[in-house]
Amino acid sequence: MNINNPYHRGARLYETNLRLPVIAAIRRQEARVVGDLIARYGDAGGRALEVGPGTGFYTLALARAFREVVAVEDSAQMVEILRGKLDAAGAANVRVEHGDFRRLGLEGEFDVAVAIGVLDYIAEPADFVAKMCTAARRAVIVTVPQCGLLGRCFVAGGAMRKTRVYCYDREGVADWVPRPEGRDGDPSGLATPAWSCTIAEAGATRLTRGLTLVAAFERL
Repeated sequence: MNINNPYHRGARLYETNLRLPVIAAIRRQEARVVGDLIARYGDAGGRALEVGPGTGFYTLALARAFREVVAVEDSAQMVEILRGKLDAAGAANVRVEHGDFRRLGLEGEFDVAVAIGVLDYIAEPADFVAKMCTAARRAVIVTVPQCGLLGRCFVAGGAMRKTRVYCYDREGVADWVPRPEGRDGDPSGLATPAWSCTIAEAGATRLTRGLTLVAAFERL
């Protein structure tokens, strides 16, 4: 379990926070950017992995875009809420797994892997993204808090809850792209495929930089 996440034992509080006007406004802007990426990479015959779905803010959108969705969540409380929402919506093509994504062997099993709001609390983001890239054949979508005024406010709010929040800049996120490695006997000299990275900003206001960076890593 990611014990650094403050909502793992307070899933109901997480649901309440999502309805707060400021959080809801930021999430709506984020959802437009993430929704465009889900539509771009969606495949009615494909499989998607959602890491850290929480209580399901994006899970139903993924269920509409893919034939099958596997949602891996390490909070038992959030799993309970998520399964209730999926049952109510009749989303039979979503399988919820209670466990730690980092301990699972999922290499090459999915077309797309998604982790929204997960890397906010992960100390080793490059390793986390690299594992997502091994699971996805086509693309990986993640969000992170961006360095700046709103990011500092997010960090301060986390500190008040005794939670470490991590913020990043564009250059740091782009550097998480898995690097091809040489392999003996391969004329191309590549053992792993190359990936590209595109980054968009969400949660922007007129007076501050956007809170969230939305990154799409695409296999070339």
